[in-house]
This record gives sequence, structure tokens and C-alpha cells, in this order.
Amino acid sequence: MLWSVATVFFYAASSLGDKFIAAKLKCSAFEFSFWVGLTTAVFLSLLLPLMGWRFSFTLASGAVLVSLIGLKIVEFYTSAMLLKRVSAYELKAWLSLNVPISFFADLIFGKAAWFAWILPCTAVLVVGVTLVAMGEGGGRRSGGVVFLCFLYIASKFLYGFCMNALPAGCNSVSVLILVMVGVVLLQLPFVDLFAFFRKKGLAAGALTRIPNAGGLLTEAFAASQSLLLYALVQPMQLALLFLTALVGREKTGAYKLIGTLVTLVAVCGVTVLVYFYGGKL
Repeated sequence: MLWSVATVFFYAASSLGDKFIAAKLKCSAFEFSFWVGLTTAVFLSLLLPLMGWRFSFTLASGAVLVSLIGLKIVEFYTSAMLLKRVSAYELKAWLSLNVPISFFADLIFGKAAWFAWILPCTAVLVVGVTLVAMGEGGGRRSGGVVFLCFLYIASKFLYGFCMNALPAGCNSVSVLILVMVGVVLLQLPFVDLFAFFRKKGLAAGALTRIPNAGGLLTEAFAASQSLLLYALVQPMQLALLFLTALVGREKTGAYKLIGTLVTLVAVCGVTVLVYFYGGKL
């Protein structure tokens, strides 16, 4: 659980940076992926003297690496498009749906025990997320936005699944650097480097990748232990953002307020029940 909590604070510090790069710098999905991948790889490389390089090039590790690169690109593309239409707050609510999804995955692989209460908890969670989306969007979300949200959810879940499946002989920082380098290289044909590097604010955007690099690393540690621990990061971030809004006395509509509380209650319920029924947290 320590890695999940650490990831929450790292990502909370960098979440506004994602919005800044996508919306304020007016980056396309290709530019967003290129800049985030490049700057994150640079900051992750600073950890190599402490953690060392360890990546065993085998058929299994190669397949996982290719999958991670593809999933990270999908995550970057969908987040770049979504953050121009929805808030970082709403995205955290959507990603809470990965909690029951991760439980069912752990159940299939024998890392959790079945309990019937997971079904009503999941239904309550869906209601909570829907209310947050309605509160943030001022009504029902369009089909295109909902599709992108589910694509984003799938990419995040499968990324954690692949991290969990990394074979022995690979450490997280080495894998993450290779993933980011792969992402950057695949974006180069679609980015006008001359025009891109003339954008103002790139340095500020790059600095937001420092906590992001830390979050990627602790997130990888959490994913290697349990998919549920990995999935709990996002609703924990939602709770942190919610508390920040309350302390700052931000105006919170009824849908957003009730939806957030319902979502967090459902996530807490699942977590407690998983622990009670023998899940491995």
C-alpha cells in the first residue's frame, strides 16, 4: 500500500501539468506524447546510478515491452484528447472503475477470493462516476467522450497488467526508460520539431514531469505487487483532489459532490471487503 500512497502524491503534483501541456500549450496528441515521453525519460535516467540498469532481452520481455509502449501511446493519445474536454478530476473518477476490474483480474489469477458484495459495490461505483461526469460536464457526456474514457481506462488497466507480468531480470526504471524512448521515437514522424520547440512554456511543462517520473516508478512497484493496489491509486487521487477542493472552498455542484462521495464509499467498500475476504493487499 505504501507504493500506492506515494504514487498518489506524485501524480497529484503532476496532474495539473498534464492539463497544462495538453490544453495551455495546445499540443496535439503526437506532441503531447513526444514531450511527456522525452522529458520523463530524461528524469528517469537520473535514477540509473541508484537503481542500475537491468533488462533481460528475451522473447517474453520483448513482448511485454512492445505491449507497454503501445498501451502508453494509447494512454497519452486519449488523455491528450480528453484533457481538452474534461477535467483531471473527472478522469480520476472514471479511472475508479478499474478497481472492480482489477479485482476480477486478481480473482481469475487466484490472487483474490470471491464475494457477492462486489456486484452491488460495482453498481454503486458506476452511479457515482456517472454523477461526477454529469456534474463536471453540465449534463450527459457525448458518446465520443465516453468512448475515449473507456479506451483510457482500458489502456491504464492493461498497462498495469503488463507491468505485473514483467519477467524476472527486469527492473522498473529500465523498463520505463525503454517505454518512454519507444514512445518518443514513434512520435517523431508526426511532430514538426522546429515548430514545436518554438512553443512558449515547454520548460514549465517539462518540470511537471519530475513528480510524474517518480509516480511512474512507484506505480510500477505497486502494479508488480497487485493489480488492485495499482488501481487504487486513481480513486485515492480523487479523494485528495476532493479534499483540496473542500479546503479551498471551491464551488461544488450537487452532482459532483454526491457523485464523488458515492464513488469513494464504493471504492472503500470494495477495498475493505477484499481485505476481509482474503484478498492480497
